[in-house]
Amino acid sequence: MANYNFKVDLKGIIRLLSDNLYSSDKVFLRELLQNAADAIDARKKADKAYTEGKITVTYQRTKDGAQLTFADNGIGLTKEEIHSFLSVIGQSSKRDSTVRNSFIGQFGIGLLSCFLVTNEIKVVTRSVTEEQCYQWVGKSDGSYVITEPKKSMEPGTQVLLKLTGVKDEFFTEREIMDNLAEYGFLLRVPIFFEGEDQQKVVNDNFIPWRQQLSMADSIMEFGEQIFDEPFFDVITLTGDGIRGYAYVSTRQTNVSTSVHHKIFLKSMYVTEDGRDLLPQWAFFTRCIVDMDDLTPTASREGFTRDNKLMKAKNQIEKCIFDYFVSLSQYDVRKLKQLTQIHNVAIKSLAMENEQIYKLFFPFLTFPTNQGTLTGFQIVNASKKVPVSFCVELDDFRRLCPLLEGTRSLLVNGGYIYDAGLLQKLPKFYKNVKIEAFDYSSYEHILEEAPKAFVQELALFQGWAQEGLNAFGCSVSFKSFSPSSLQALYVPGEDTFFADAMGESSFSGFFEGFDFGEDEEEGGGNRLYLNSNNSFVKSLGQVQEPKLAQTMIQVIYIQALLTGHYTLGGKEMELMNKCLQRLMEYALYGK
Repeated sequence: MANYNFKVDLKGIIRLLSDNLYSSDKVFLRELLQNAADAIDARKKADKAYTEGKITVTYQRTKDGAQLTFADNGIGLTKEEIHSFLSVIGQSSKRDSTVRNSFIGQFGIGLLSCFLVTNEIKVVTRSVTEEQCYQWVGKSDGSYVITEPKKSMEPGTQVLLKLTGVKDEFFTEREIMDNLAEYGFLLRVPIFFEGEDQQKVVNDNFIPWRQQLSMADSIMEFGEQIFDEPFFDVITLTGDGIRGYAYVSTRQTNVSTSVHHKIFLKSMYVTEDGRDLLPQWAFFTRCIVDMDDLTPTASREGFTRDNKLMKAKNQIEKCIFDYFVSLSQYDVRKLKQLTQIHNVAIKSLAMENEQIYKLFFPFLTFPTNQGTLTGFQIVNASKKVPVSFCVELDDFRRLCPLLEGTRSLLVNGGYIYDAGLLQKLPKFYKNVKIEAFDYSSYEHILEEAPKAFVQELALFQGWAQEGLNAFGCSVSFKSFSPSSLQALYVPGEDTFFADAMGESSFSGFFEGFDFGEDEEEGGGNRLYLNSNNSFVKSLGQVQEPKLAQTMIQVIYIQALLTGHYTLGGKEMELMNKCLQRLMEYALYGK
């Protein structure tokens, strides 16, 4: 039996890297930075006296295009290591489990990313253990050669790339320098950039958490420079191998807001996407955080979803939550300000997190018939007056006039999250009673009209009922405030369903189904005439049935409009007919 080895199509692998693994061609810069930084760390471990590590990136433009050189004074490679690590796909110098946790690159494919922007990679290297240096030239067709240059060099490695085609036009000097600054922002090793236009250290940055003592102002300024926006406050993030800050935005945000963070692994930039690492409810923060113990994905643009990631996420969540607890204990004024800015965001968070609910509810604001009140004020009011809430905004608008002059408190729960938060209130606050306002609740607000008044308008009521039978609405009398309000329309509980099915394309589908008959005359909808209203009091003088029916139909339409109900086709037609009749009465007296 013969043994065979697989053959590898290197160009095919490069296409896979480009199309499926890496999100952008520019990742080759990060891969080269990682290799250089890891080589310097390896030399530090091997030689305790070595401290002057540096990375130098040179950008030159020639007649053949742009050329990049990455040089480091790290540990370098021997000839055997060149064969093992540069020429074998998937083989990494950091494979050993005792070593790999100290380095970023672990998959043995980093150098391949250079083939995304060039057809040839030249590596010149000298190991700290040898005097001889070696040159390795690899091509995208899978071939490579190793030579021994006569000219020696200091220990370290140089990688030379000639950018080709479109890549040459895309990677300008400014583009290269900006990407190096982004990827290497936290690297302790200085990155020297030498271009045709300028020379500078691109990562000479002040990192507050590396200082023995950093003032709050300098930490805030650090975040504002990174994210280019002002912030309300800053939260220090700490934990096992965790260092960083969460900056609280001054802008109103919500859970769907796209938030860009700065997330690093061992001081190398990894991603701006914090969905796997940061709690979902912390969307009103922007974070810069450096992690030590997480496992990167093969693309090194994210993290493996394992126990390490979950542990780090829990620790970061605790830091942010503890900040809120601290504010509630020591700086209530700031907590109130924060709640005002992120009222909706915190409400969404409180719906999912009981601790956040108990912490923030007293400071959340809700519109009521008594003005905007805090949760704390609503809780206190419930001990003295009846408190209820509307689930629908239009219900709140209809009810507010009826409660003028009363001691009842009505909360508008029609905005997102509000009704859910109010429903949870009795669970967290004992002896607090708050009820959802429904159609049956009108009976508790409206008083019975005087019997003498009802008897006096009995004839008009009969005619009026005939005028509204076609609209499934009963007519009766009640006493309520304000007296300027002539009538109040209260729909039956199944009115919305009946209206929706009546004119929709699905109405035919429901033919033959028995939804039951409403036992109440008029179909369950009710029009209450206000016995306190002067115009309603005068309706007893109407002696003509047709005039009475026209008047009640006008009052019916007006009550719908006042109550913010949508007029259907039948109601619009009725309104036009009523206007025509009233004009005829005015002109002809009939």
